[in-house]
Amino acid sequence: MRKPNTEIITMIKQKTLELLMQKNPEQIGMREIAAACDITATNIYHYYKDKDRLFQEISLDCLYELNERLASSSQKGKTVKKQIQNAIESFRDWCFENPKRALLVMQGIKSADDAPPELIEEYYVCNRTGEKLLCGAIKQGLAKSTNPRLDVGILVSGLWGCIESVLLKKCEPDYWEKGKSYTDRFIKLWLNSVFEGDEK
Repeated sequence: MRKPNTEIITMIKQKTLELLMQKNPEQIGMREIAAACDITATNIYHYYKDKDRLFQEISLDCLYELNERLASSSQKGKTVKKQIQNAIESFRDWCFENPKRALLVMQGIKSADDAPPELIEEYYVCNRTGEKLLCGAIKQGLAKSTNPRLDVGILVSGLWGCIESVLLKKCEPDYWEKGKSYTDRFIKLWLNSVFEGDEK
């Protein structure tokens, strides 16, 4: 493989993301991506072995962007509980602000389950941020969890389920335009399950 050209890689990912905002992943081929970039399909194959790997890298870019927002939001909390709540709400807010990207990342792109373990781990960057925050609360005696990784995994999966049901209008019609109210209930239930009473 030739030495990566970061400018070409950035262009490929940018143009591909634009296509993904218009079409489903299975409707997009490498030739169409190449045409959008004004390069040959052969050129793209110098950087990505197939479109699934390209899509997965775009998914990772979105997850790292989301994780930066989680980390930044958590730092604004005055208590550990509020830091965790801020991180959870920032996850929710990003998804509602970027619905197409959220649906793409969370359900539209093929899983990288055949990738090396270290690459698969990268897809859980947001989970690890949440796990770190929860472990900090547990060490301070403010939260209870016998399995922080599992509890954060359930939080992310459950919250996404609530978000998805709003985005796809599968929840109660009363909440189709009230996604924050709908998800606030789930967030509160989860926080109550790991925190006992008000934090001093």
